[in-house]
Amino acid sequence: MHPFPPGQTFAADVAKAVADSVDLPNLRRVVSEHVAQAVADPRVFDARRIVLSGSGDSLFAAIALAHVFRRWTGLPSEGRTALEQARYHSTLLNHEDLVVSISNSGSSSRAREVVLLAKDRGAMTVGVTGSMTGELARNAARVIHRPVREEIGLPGYYGRCLCNFAEFMAVLYALYSLGLALGVKRGHITSEFQHEQLTLIEAAIEAQGAIAARVEPAMMRLAEELGGIDTLWTIGSGPSQGTARYCAAKYHEQMPINGVYCDLEEWAHLEYFLTLSWGARSVVMVIAPTGNSLDRAQEMVQGIGTAGGRAIVVHSNPDVVFEHAHLSVDLGHEIDEWLSPLTFHLPAQLLVLHMAVRAGVPHIPLRRVDGTWLICKGIVRDSVGGLA
Repeated sequence: MHPFPPGQTFAADVAKAVADSVDLPNLRRVVSEHVAQAVADPRVFDARRIVLSGSGDSLFAAIALAHVFRRWTGLPSEGRTALEQARYHSTLLNHEDLVVSISNSGSSSRAREVVLLAKDRGAMTVGVTGSMTGELARNAARVIHRPVREEIGLPGYYGRCLCNFAEFMAVLYALYSLGLALGVKRGHITSEFQHEQLTLIEAAIEAQGAIAARVEPAMMRLAEELGGIDTLWTIGSGPSQGTARYCAAKYHEQMPINGVYCDLEEWAHLEYFLTLSWGARSVVMVIAPTGNSLDRAQEMVQGIGTAGGRAIVVHSNPDVVFEHAHLSVDLGHEIDEWLSPLTFHLPAQLLVLHMAVRAGVPHIPLRRVDGTWLICKGIVRDSVGGLA
């Protein structure tokens, strides 16, 4: 039996997930305590390079926030998949590197491997996790806990969908807090700037329900219009690369349909030709915050439209015109490009939920059938060429 009531909407439950699952006052208290302990360590604040790594949603947060770490700390910073970091980049680490390994569960075999191999090369390690008892917390030199409540009384048909959403918000908050604190400790930014940014970050988290309510009617209509479409692209640049990847992942997890991420610029060099053939079947969500690549996003929307595709533009500036857009989604919450990963994922999240409802998906997301061994119990190297 289809579990969703007729006309199901999701904005109120998004607001509930923020209030009860993210629980900002508790998140602020725990994260600030752990961040303060981490940046007080000389091996953290004296680092000369930062690597952020993860898998899945943790990877998308790492990619989005690497740009912010460069800007706020003044240090070279990179976001990488946990496998790439562990198996292909660990040998390049040394005692001047800071490796931040991210795992919501704290039990990811690859997140633990990143830490073990970094320590083997003398690098400093920080784990960002939702579990203080998992393997990541036990192995990292410093740990930043980002607590999220899983049981908050939401209907069972969500599965872990809104819990995953809350975890993404919490990981972003923890990483932003670490980047700001490290920037202050290094003298690259002021404490006044830190306070200002944290205020904006918290306001963006608290606004999730209001933003969802604003854009949900358009996403409901779009879900109906798209019907049985099987592929959706998301494209972005800078911090929006992480946002676009996160959006594409939701299509995989919650329908599932084919979600494809592409770099904003590279769409013009590659997917443009497919759009010429596919026409309206090419539906491209363009992540377009006001910032360094907004002008290029406008050009991409024009290119998608004139090639016969449908561009769904997510932005937060009512003064910016996207003439060739199939749909322009104004979030109604202005935010700096560097903080945009906090809000620009919401339209895609709501779109795929409404597509799932229309498709009769009984449980969001699909349940794993591997007992999580693919994620948590894979072979782990504890030294270069070694296994644990």
